[in-house]
Amino acid sequence: MDRPLRLPQQDRADFETELGRALAAPQVRAALLDSGEEARGVDRLRRTARENAEYVLAAAAPEYERYATLRADADAVARLPVDAPARVSGWWGVLGVIVPIVAVVAAVVFLVLGYLLGLSEDLEVLGHALIGAGWVAAGVAAVCLLVGGLGLLGSAARGKGPEVEVAEGPGELVRARDAWRSALAERGLVPFLVAQANAGRRV
Repeated sequence: MDRPLRLPQQDRADFETELGRALAAPQVRAALLDSGEEARGVDRLRRTARENAEYVLAAAAPEYERYATLRADADAVARLPVDAPARVSGWWGVLGVIVPIVAVVAAVVFLVLGYLLGLSEDLEVLGHALIGAGWVAAGVAAVCLLVGGLGLLGSAARGKGPEVEVAEGPGELVRARDAWRSALAERGLVPFLVAQANAGRRV
């Protein structure tokens, strides 16, 4: 029975893919033909490669280490909370949208009540106070609208910065994976399979 490979599932699939290609390589086919066991030798070599997978994998250890490191970094970035920029933008949204709306409503209410109460001599002082409060609320609305709008624009501009790095990351990871698979086949699987086929010829 084949021993399971001590690799993540994706890497096991890559190993099997490269093993199939290596078994079809001209060098391996020629070695099997010379050994006289081309018909049944493929299954034997496949089983032997799986049983000695750790030895074969060691031939491409540097490439695999780089690939695994890049993949771990990519996974770590993917697990980062994505709501942090949203919370920052949310505060600017509160300052630039919600606060101005509340302040404008308050300003209208204060001004209307102030002017109405100002018509009465007995309540004229209160009316003037409400009018003053209304204009203060209007000023608060204008300032918050300006500051919050600028904050939202700044957050949007900063949010566009990392896009180039993120776009480049997956490409580097793909290249590292391809480099590992090539090294696994060229330095690991093909030489091992040829040696095993030649060993079978000597028996």
